[in-house]
Amino acid sequence: MPIGAGLEKLEAYLNQNKERHIERIQSVIRQPSVSTEDHGVKECAEIINEIHKDVGFHEAEIIQTGGLPGLWGYYDAGAPKTIVVYANFDTRPVLPHEVWEHDPYSATLTSMGGFDRVLVGRGSYSYKGPYIAWLNALEALIAVDGTLPVNVITLIEGDEILGSPYYREMINKYRDRISKANASLSPGASQAPNGNVTMTMGYKGMIYAEMSAGGGRWDRGPQGGPTHGMTKSILDSPVWRLVHALSSLTEVNGNKVNVDGFYDQLVPVTDQERQEAMDYWKSMGSGAWNKVFPVGAAQHNVSDLSDEATILNFFYGPSFNINGIKGGFTGPGTLPFSLPHEASARFDIRIPRGYKAKPVVDGIRRHLDKMGYQDVEFNAMGAFDPSKQDESSDLVRSLHKAFATMEVPLITPPGSGGGGPWSIFTTEFGMPMIRSVGVGVGGGTGGPNEYMVIDGKGPAGGLVECELSHMHILKAYAEEN
Repeated sequence: MPIGAGLEKLEAYLNQNKERHIERIQSVIRQPSVSTEDHGVKECAEIINEIHKDVGFHEAEIIQTGGLPGLWGYYDAGAPKTIVVYANFDTRPVLPHEVWEHDPYSATLTSMGGFDRVLVGRGSYSYKGPYIAWLNALEALIAVDGTLPVNVITLIEGDEILGSPYYREMINKYRDRISKANASLSPGASQAPNGNVTMTMGYKGMIYAEMSAGGGRWDRGPQGGPTHGMTKSILDSPVWRLVHALSSLTEVNGNKVNVDGFYDQLVPVTDQERQEAMDYWKSMGSGAWNKVFPVGAAQHNVSDLSDEATILNFFYGPSFNINGIKGGFTGPGTLPFSLPHEASARFDIRIPRGYKAKPVVDGIRRHLDKMGYQDVEFNAMGAFDPSKQDESSDLVRSLHKAFATMEVPLITPPGSGGGGPWSIFTTEFGMPMIRSVGVGVGGGTGGPNEYMVIDGKGPAGGLVECELSHMHILKAYAEEN
């Protein structure tokens, strides 16, 4: 795997500084940054901001938002091209039922999964580890080459796990400067143990929202706090109010959405899209749907569709998911035998290409009003349109060339079931955008024993190979016409 071909001086620098670079990643993993619990995010922002300065960014700033902080960084290479990088440094929480072999915030180096050395810890693979590895690569380029091949803007958030409620606020602060960028390129470690690297060519739109019912707004049921459960015989229940409002949104199976106009933006799958999806399926071994997608032990899909229909639905179908429902007694720290005065539900709604987020949000509000639930609030914390990348863009062409140079197989799924604020760079700025791509292996995202490979084996790259791949990518993009 000639990942270092042509970059011998840079590879030598990375190897000489490998242990220091590992320690840099460990310093970030050891600082919790759990946005859902407001735990350590500010402190983590301060650490990464200092790393931006250490690497050589000409501008490095902590951005104060209406919520958790974000980060701005800028390196002026005096180059013709500028990239803007999306990333997040918040992580999912460590849950009580998770069994870790090592403390999730110890950033332990150990062997795992056939690799001699991996770094274990929450955020090691998603997304802190790959982002800091990319910063290591920038440091090496500046130290050895004297500068970067492109100008770099980095705009990273600390509340992606909360649905990115303030990322647009961050974008608006720097909108004029971002508008001068040519592409959005977010580094990652998207390699499988067999050596294949994945580069996703599109993302669904994402709406992260909360629906809530309360006695105060309804002017019925408990007011200002819960009452004893025995009072249900004489008081209305805001929890039942929410349950019935929720049940009005879909058919009984929870799959068909009953909101007027929800499917008006749905675009039929084209022959080309079908072929792209089938080509991806073939590249993944043409296995059953539940072997292709991350569904755990699930055996039955939506409406018992065929494998082909399920794959098409994953890429091109909308979904309306309830993340969770909260109200009243939910265990320790909450009141049993109560009639709660409020209840809420969180949603993530995924919309495929052809959709816009705003009509969906507006349609849900109209639906609730039409059904008599004017008092039930619906608040979209984050709402982002879908995006699709053009294979002919200079960014995508350069990535294909970079991985061909490295002799690393590149798999290009036509889209993803996920989405988020990174699509703004395409939908609002018109620039090509590729998220989370690079050599390097890891796993366990959002679960126990999350890890990033430090010492690769065979076709699977480790930390140095990850860093070298980012150098190849930046140089290839700078040279692409």
